[in-house]
Amino acid sequence: MGISKYTLYKYVKVAGTWRYCKAAYHDNAKIKPDIVFVNVKEGLVEKHPEGRYYMSYNGQWIDAGTDALEAQRKRKQRLALDEFNRLSGKTSAQGSSVLPGSAGRITLAAAAEKYFANCEARGLDPETIRKYRAAVDPFVEHCRVMYVDECRDNKQVLLNYMGWLRKQPLPKRKHSNPERTLANKVGDVRIFLKEFGITKLLKKNEEPKYHEKKVIAHPDDELDALYGAADAEEAFLLDFFIGSMARDHEAYGKYGDPDLTGTTLTLYGKHHKTRTVEISQRLADAIRERRKHSNSKSLFVNRSGKPDKHLLRKLQHIAKKAGAAFHTELHKLRKTGASRRYLANVPLPTLMLELGHESLAVTQDYLADVRKPGEAKKAVSDADFIPKPKVVKTGTDGD
Repeated sequence: MGISKYTLYKYVKVAGTWRYCKAAYHDNAKIKPDIVFVNVKEGLVEKHPEGRYYMSYNGQWIDAGTDALEAQRKRKQRLALDEFNRLSGKTSAQGSSVLPGSAGRITLAAAAEKYFANCEARGLDPETIRKYRAAVDPFVEHCRVMYVDECRDNKQVLLNYMGWLRKQPLPKRKHSNPERTLANKVGDVRIFLKEFGITKLLKKNEEPKYHEKKVIAHPDDELDALYGAADAEEAFLLDFFIGSMARDHEAYGKYGDPDLTGTTLTLYGKHHKTRTVEISQRLADAIRERRKHSNSKSLFVNRSGKPDKHLLRKLQHIAKKAGAAFHTELHKLRKTGASRRYLANVPLPTLMLELGHESLAVTQDYLADVRKPGEAKKAVSDADFIPKPKVVKTGTDGD
């Protein structure tokens, strides 16, 4: 049996006719969503958001859905199952996602598919599963072993993976933290391996190290600059994130739209977690007024009436209009709201609940850098040691 290809196509409408067009890919082998070849020989590509993706296999068209990344994932899954069926002498890829190799051994690729199938069964968010895949799939490919049991007590598999990660091109982002990204990916792989009883591969001094990012609240002069450049819609964005201390996915309603009762705002987060935040009457009135003039329950919608997931882009646009020399991000607005409440003497246990932290220690660490204006300078000045001036003795010999 030859190696399966499962070539991805999209069924789209070109010049009034529906036909299958080959999917286009980036140089890093990641699919380009909605981009297809309408003429492969001439390399002519077009964007077609309509239609569905299909895999071509042995003269058949296998449905792969409407999402490009999900279609690519299904293709990889089919390839992995077919390849390991081939190695084990089987002829069909329609069996279980866990395929034994010789002597009942489980291949890493089959183990990965079982892991992701279990993640789906547990109801994990599709974006979370994609994040796990972005770490585990390259690990399976570059760790240099084939079977799960070869990873047991073998730290070299993680070291091989870390070495491969460090050779990859870095994203061109001003405030990126590549070392933390590497540590997160290694962490995701370790969670995968733990599902199969493989733990404690690395010593403490072999763990990926990174500098923890510290988010500093905006001082008043920076807030003045942002609000001074914002229009009414943009000012609401600033008000909402500072006033509610929301995370971005809570703001655009990924897991449920924010619910308002009086001046109590209910936010819905990951893993079915819900929290309530007491907001100002001014913000509560703005939310109600906004919903009066909208058919959507989402507070932030795009031109198509769907939840707007590009709120960071809008914030950065405000900063650009303001000519801001400082850095801003949505998390910084959340930290600003928390800092202002802390300085207004809101108790830490209350802030812990409103911020959605797991423990009081996390909140204390989060707000450890927050001090009243001038307080830090005064403390440093008071603690400064100023040596007394030296007394230089001068005089004569007894006259």
